[in-house]
Amino acid sequence: MTTSGAPKQIGRYTVVGHLADGGMAEIILGKLIGESGFERPVVIKRILPHLARDQAFVDMFLDEARLAAGIRHPNVVQVQELGRDGAELFIIMEYLSGETTGGLMRRVSPAGPLEPAIAGHIVAEACAGLHAAHELAGPDGERINLVHRDISPDNLFITYDGEVKVLDFGVAQAVGRLTKTQTGTVKGKFSYMSPEQCLGEVLDPRSDIWALGVVLYEISTGRRLFKRKNELLVMKAICEEPITAPSARVDGYPKALEAVVLRALARKKEDRFDSAKAMRQAILAAIGKIETPELPEDGLRTLMQRTFPERILEKQKMLRDVKAGIEMEKLPAAELSGDPWSDVTSLERREPSSPAKRPGSKRSRLLIAIPLALAALALSWGLTRGVTTTPPVARPVVPVAPVAPVATVATEITAELESTPPGATVIVDGVARGETPLSLKLPRGQAAVAIELRKPGWSTVKETLHPDTDQRLRLALTPEKPAPSPMRPGGPKAPPKQSPKATPQPSTPPDPQKGFHRFD
Repeated sequence: MTTSGAPKQIGRYTVVGHLADGGMAEIILGKLIGESGFERPVVIKRILPHLARDQAFVDMFLDEARLAAGIRHPNVVQVQELGRDGAELFIIMEYLSGETTGGLMRRVSPAGPLEPAIAGHIVAEACAGLHAAHELAGPDGERINLVHRDISPDNLFITYDGEVKVLDFGVAQAVGRLTKTQTGTVKGKFSYMSPEQCLGEVLDPRSDIWALGVVLYEISTGRRLFKRKNELLVMKAICEEPITAPSARVDGYPKALEAVVLRALARKKEDRFDSAKAMRQAILAAIGKIETPELPEDGLRTLMQRTFPERILEKQKMLRDVKAGIEMEKLPAAELSGDPWSDVTSLERREPSSPAKRPGSKRSRLLIAIPLALAALALSWGLTRGVTTTPPVARPVVPVAPVAPVATVATEITAELESTPPGATVIVDGVARGETPLSLKLPRGQAAVAIELRKPGWSTVKETLHPDTDQRLRLALTPEKPAPSPMRPGGPKAPPKQSPKATPQPSTPPDPQKGFHRFD
């Protein structure tokens, strides 16, 4: 079932159904079918067919794939593959069962904000993922100065088990991108932009720290921080208006957490945390002082499962149907509603002009007006502060040495091998690699790899592993039965035959399909 005209097969992936549309790509649910009945659901992000001929869009799509695939961290959604099917490009990402932080807030905000410890935990996990992104280096070992530029509640994903993942590096800034942001172009959601981002200045990771501060403020107070009637007023509020302290909106707001929020929201980037890692450490120290009935990560898991019981059942059924090959007429839609947490001040992401858009359309007029509005706003602020009204002189562009693009996908995968009991020797294609539990690095590929687990006194277990993604194997060993003693001539007579229930059964090799679970 698809409503977008997607084919039944994209590369080696079977299309299950259409999930959503974006400005540049469509999101599709697919599955990979391997040997021995192996199946894995995936998310396919496919560039829209009418944009596949536009090199500017193709370059943006390639940039997103390269950047996201280079970040290997549990708090960043994994990009597993960049592929081409005919003339169309697609990205394969891990499938996640859960909701965005924005979706969570749309459900819970009418009843009040999140508990401070849970709100802090969400942002601390996002800090961990963003720090890995900020530290991303090119092949020469030099950092590529990656800045996400679009951190918001809708780009922080929470699984139903309470894991937090950073999404969408489509407008990220980095050295070595194929596409360059033009001067005066603003990308991202206005309500979460830093002051320097609003003014079109040079950005560094501290711009993302500001956005994390806005997210932490909002989810811990239940109140939007920079929601105004239009984009111009939003930018003025970000750059000029006083920020109300969280404790003025929520009685008993933890002082230590408030200090973190206000430091992240310092208008001078020099006064903010110098890294996402430093912000994470400050958040963890703050929530460590809060008395809670359970750990924040357990509290978040409980909250997700209590808030979305029907969605969990719906998606579980969907995955069962996918595995069974049942054709579905409709897939679960994204969690959206018209409640107070819908972001009416979000600006559509600016992309290269499309032939499908008329020059006189409302969207094109808006994109032309934004740089003019920025200039007018900067001029008005200069007047109110007594600054000269001479038009600003264009800053010279400092050439940056190009950095080779980041590898599209990781060249190896990690297989976590566990056994019951532990201490089994792991044999990979005839070569001993260590004992369980073992973190096994293998070259990424499609060819199956033969795995054996051997332990004295236990039957050997054989399994086939497909090294196309990170995974975990848990295998159960069975004890070997002692061989019967041979009867000597003239020795004691063989014991009488036992009843069928007591007759020992011949030893059979263990079924490699049983006794373990695969976790992708």
